[in-house]
Amino acid sequence: MKKILSYIAFGAATIVSASCSVNQMTPQVSSDTRVQMEFTAGTVDTKTSINDLEVLWSAGDAISVFDGTNNNRFNLTGGEGTKSATFSGLAETVSEYVALYPYSANASFADNTITATLPVEQYSTVDNSFDTMLNPAVAKSSDNTLTFRNIAGLIRINVTNVPEGLGIREIQAKAATSLTGEYTVNTSGDDFEAVASGSEVNGVRLVAKDGGELAEGAYNLVVLPGEYANFKVTVILTDGSYIAKGGENAPVATIPANGGINITIDASNPTSVSSGLYGLFKAGEDIYIAGKAYNKSQYEEAEIRHFTTATSSIYNSSKTNGDGKIFFIDIKDQQGPLSIGNAGDIVVIGVDPDNKPHVIRSAANLASSLTTDKSRLVLHNLNIDMPNSQNNQGAAVNFGFIANSAFGELTLSNCDITMRDASALIQINSAGTTIDELNIIDCNINIPAGTTNRYILTVGTNPHTISSLNISNNILHCDDGIAGTFRFINSNWTSCQLVINKLDINNNTLVNLANTSTSAGIVKDIDNVTVTKNLIYFNQSIDNYDSNSSYPNFLRPTGKYPEIANCYDNISYQLPTDECQRTFRVFQDNNYTPTVGQVENAFRKLDVDPFESGDFATFKLSPEYASYGAQR
Repeated sequence: MKKILSYIAFGAATIVSASCSVNQMTPQVSSDTRVQMEFTAGTVDTKTSINDLEVLWSAGDAISVFDGTNNNRFNLTGGEGTKSATFSGLAETVSEYVALYPYSANASFADNTITATLPVEQYSTVDNSFDTMLNPAVAKSSDNTLTFRNIAGLIRINVTNVPEGLGIREIQAKAATSLTGEYTVNTSGDDFEAVASGSEVNGVRLVAKDGGELAEGAYNLVVLPGEYANFKVTVILTDGSYIAKGGENAPVATIPANGGINITIDASNPTSVSSGLYGLFKAGEDIYIAGKAYNKSQYEEAEIRHFTTATSSIYNSSKTNGDGKIFFIDIKDQQGPLSIGNAGDIVVIGVDPDNKPHVIRSAANLASSLTTDKSRLVLHNLNIDMPNSQNNQGAAVNFGFIANSAFGELTLSNCDITMRDASALIQINSAGTTIDELNIIDCNINIPAGTTNRYILTVGTNPHTISSLNISNNILHCDDGIAGTFRFINSNWTSCQLVINKLDINNNTLVNLANTSTSAGIVKDIDNVTVTKNLIYFNQSIDNYDSNSSYPNFLRPTGKYPEIANCYDNISYQLPTDECQRTFRVFQDNNYTPTVGQVENAFRKLDVDPFESGDFATFKLSPEYASYGAQR
């Protein structure tokens, strides 16, 4: 939905967010007993109005319609720009339906309760709009009419008097209990409200979607309703200075469902800090990495390390007796290999968010923790130079990370990564290797041209399991030609033993990456798959590739195809000089249909260049495609 307003209305006013997606066809199989249907959707008429708040549905809106068995995606098919719209899709015939706005592939419904997630990291611009598909609302229907009620609240933050020459890097809010994250909604009555249900205590962070800065003005953070003790808001400016309001012993902030609070932050006299992210961390502010907050209160003083000169290694040999757990790297150019040990719990953060420290990686094994706690390796805001990577003996190595046993989490976040020729970013080889959580998020990955193998993840023939694999909001590009054998996941078709329990590949931009084989993304078994909003782009002629055998398929299971899959709204573009109109698909099997979810297998081909001025090097998409891929 799109809201048109000068100020946010709080209290009894209904507030629904802007959203954008593309309608898709749903493949059918004979076992699917769902039928085509339509719902008319509107919002509750408010008793009061503040500053002429008006709520309109917008093109591309989508909702989840629960029929007791399925989470069905319904797309807006009429009523764009009005308060009442029509949504169409497939669902079982039942006596009552429950709907959630916005559509969420991972939402569920059981025992009159919706379970969904409100994201920690949110995006905004100075036009006062929400992020796309963000602000949740719920409705019930027994007659194909849906009346939505907002289940979350708002924090409206008006930032004034930003010093000349500065902008806003990010806005944070946190409290003693969760502002965002997993929530439930009891739909047994007529009044709906989101209730936090996750185990993590999450704050909320707002940044510009394109990675740039926010200007002075008013911004909206969507949060779960509640009574919040120790409520604190922090505005961080582009030079690292910050303004904080509230905190420990602050008055309780009450944020009702379908309402909110107003906060004004005067930025004219910010608190300056040195040493970039390290200074903010030491001042007690949160450092967000892949949607998780890291704060000095989580660490003992001896576990916090700050490097300002080159070092040969950093490691944590155990939880209680090691050389550190969280490392801040303030090295502009690491000329020698940096060995990172992985036997414990390590977070490595580049200090300057605008100038990532240059690190020559020394390949390191991801080994299980020496303690009962799960191992963790998190790398954030680093320039990782794999062509110059060496082992501890100074020999060149092809792999950045090698997993050889049970491991808790590997996260690469906001890193600039230059790949080697004929290499993989991550290798899993030893039998029985398991990784609970593997995240590659917000990275810029430069992949060299050529026809030798280039993989994000490659696995051997032994049994391996990844509980959760998330590759999202990355730019993967080849600057000097075509990377002709690129795959997200690589294995041997006849002997692959890789099992992935949950896979997300979303909002990635792929430029000049191809595959000369009809197969890609080989796994044995896979389930709970989401592939959306990805953009594939070619900026030059690749006539030398056979159009009949070049299919950049993302996934090809050798055993079980996923029962739960939500794949839709992916796009591709090839310049007119490219006469090979290849097909880009999510799954190698074009006839696959999941038991639960939807598959729009082929990428939708664009007729117009999605990048501004046709310059993919800036990765700046034109406004109509701004919700696709990643931008920097």
